[in-house]
Amino acid sequence: MGRLLPLAAAALGLVLGAWGVWLDRTGPLSQAGLWSALQVASLGGAVLGALVWRRSFRGATAALALGLAVLLAWRISYFPIMVFSGHIASIAEWIEKAVGLPIVVYSVFLLNAATLHALAGLGAAWLLRPPHRAAYAVLIPAFAVATAVSFSQASDFAWLPDRARQLAAPVPPLEPGSANPYLPRLGAGGHAPHVNVMLLAAGLTYETIPDAPWARGVRAVLENSFNENPVASTQDRVVEHYLAYHSAHARLSCRHEDECPLAPDVAAPSVAQ
Repeated sequence: MGRLLPLAAAALGLVLGAWGVWLDRTGPLSQAGLWSALQVASLGGAVLGALVWRRSFRGATAALALGLAVLLAWRISYFPIMVFSGHIASIAEWIEKAVGLPIVVYSVFLLNAATLHALAGLGAAWLLRPPHRAAYAVLIPAFAVATAVSFSQASDFAWLPDRARQLAAPVPPLEPGSANPYLPRLGAGGHAPHVNVMLLAAGLTYETIPDAPWARGVRAVLENSFNENPVASTQDRVVEHYLAYHSAHARLSCRHEDECPLAPDVAAPSVAQ
């Protein structure tokens, strides 16, 4: 198993890298393809991460406890990792554009998601059998924040964090955004603690999205979606992220903003389910 684990990780990485390139090059973006890739990345990464610490769990009962802990960590961390992976992909786009490399977004997105889920799976194993008690000081706050972000409303208390294999909502047009909508609402006060956590995380992420065509398109759609529906479930936010990816997909071919400016009169793209 010691040799098989690196091979399995390499195989998963190659599959996700190739899958991401295919998604980058398809038009319109395949929702089923993107959704399926994210499930493979998240679950595959979580399992690989847990297997790193497998030797501490001997016997059927211990293995069952590890499996349940990893699944719970996957559920809790799914949406935060989805958001952060998209953010890392936007930074990769900015770097690729700056140095003249081919634009590759979804490979970065999927590989980052798998890596972070591997860390979450390892973290779940460490919560049960920590290498040192100091691990709790990092893991407990991290999973607490992820929980606050993942369960915004009562409807979010379902086992599957992402039920958007197909999209029923129409893809919104790319209309220019104007300003960070999250931090002002946070400053207004009157929110539950978990809502404050979500607003702070979203507001800080918004401020660090780089100036790149795909990234700006995703940010604009998410900003307008939040302004139209400021109180929503996390599942609604998952769907909004998918819609933003579809809206901005055509901008992957743009190396400069003047090649494809955001304009309210641009027709919304179609969705390949």
